[in-house]
Order: sequence, then C-alpha cells, then structure tokens
Amino acid sequence: MKPYVKAGLITAGLIVLISTYLLGMYVEKLNVQKESLNMDPIHIVSVLLGASLILIGLRIKTKKEIEPENSAK
Repeated sequence: MKPYVKAGLITAGLIVLISTYLLGMYVEKLNVQKESLNMDPIHIVSVLLGASLILIGLRIKTKKEIEPENSAK
C-alpha cells in the first residue's frame, strides 16, 4: 500500500503547485488589484503545502520484498 500512498502524495503536491500557478495567472489576467483579493499569503501557503506534500512523498520508504534465492522447499 505504501507505493500508492507515496505516488498519491507526490501527485497531490504537483496538483497543488500547478493549480496555484494557474490561479495566479488567472488573477493577473483579471486586472484586479492584488490587495483586494490578498493572493500573496494564499500563494505562499499553497507553494509550501505542495512542496511539503512532495517531500513527504519522496521520504516514504517502500519495502521491497526480497525472496531468498536458495530457499529449501
């Protein structure tokens, strides 16, 4: 189950980072004052969240099942 958790965390981190970038681009296209939407703290938190999810996903160690080659059956 751990490889799925690892892949899920990395994927979630990438989704958060990409959606943060796209949301920032959308807000800039709207030509709205940035102070009214207060997007800077949201960007900082989103980037930190995405980066931490990716790092946690990379830190999870998967168990490799090693079967002995000289097993007596």
